[in-house]
Amino acid sequence: MHQLLEPVDNQPWLAHRDELQGEIAMDLPGAYALWLPPGADLPSGADETADLVKLVREIALTLEPGQRSYVPLPIAIYLKKQGQDGGLVSVVGGLNAYWARLTERVKGTYDLDSSRLHRLPESEEHLRELSDRIIEEAAGIEAVGQWVEIDTIDAWTIHRLDGDSGVTIIGRPPQEVRDVSLTVRRNFRRLLAGAGPRLRGRQADVRALVVVGHYGRMEQEGVSTAMRGFDPTLYSGLDFVCLAADGLIKALMEAPSRALPWA
Repeated sequence: MHQLLEPVDNQPWLAHRDELQGEIAMDLPGAYALWLPPGADLPSGADETADLVKLVREIALTLEPGQRSYVPLPIAIYLKKQGQDGGLVSVVGGLNAYWARLTERVKGTYDLDSSRLHRLPESEEHLRELSDRIIEEAAGIEAVGQWVEIDTIDAWTIHRLDGDSGVTIIGRPPQEVRDVSLTVRRNFRRLLAGAGPRLRGRQADVRALVVVGHYGRMEQEGVSTAMRGFDPTLYSGLDFVCLAADGLIKALMEAPSRALPWA
């Protein structure tokens, strides 16, 4: 398994991650992967760290091997009224993709700061309920310049693995996941070019390459698009290429029929 980005070289962040992994895993049955949303950071204070450890352990104990869920970290988003006329919600942060959905339902202009929101739960119901609350709060703001705080959650994906113990936190410091598309494409090309010759001479039923990407959702990945732009001879020695992200696996190139035990 290979990372699509260069290894993290932030030693304090790595030390804090390792310490956090140990705290979560203490006496916890089973093995788990905790996927940080891109842009999210590890908790810094003692109270925040303790809260995260408690939440992760509570969710982990509900999972069977192979199951996937999310840890609901409490956060706040902020809505400010900027004008009485028109109808517009300008959004920064995790809800940016849904500005049009919000805009069509408001009277007046608003700024919505959802920068602490990095990953929504997959449920459409959650998004609908959050949207309704934002619209209700907007309707209740009378004065221009007034703002309100709206409580919600940031969803950190957790996946129970087939193992006896241990917790692996998969993520990067927030400053290392901005504008990485070109880096991902370059590294992916390098990994494909190196894996084929290395595996071609080995005796195996399937020669596979698994790459790990850091995406808020699997549908946001750009690796499959990058692969379609590569010369197929680049990965001619491989039977199976897949991407691991957000606790899911996506096949980028299928293995031969019935070659994989789970296929």
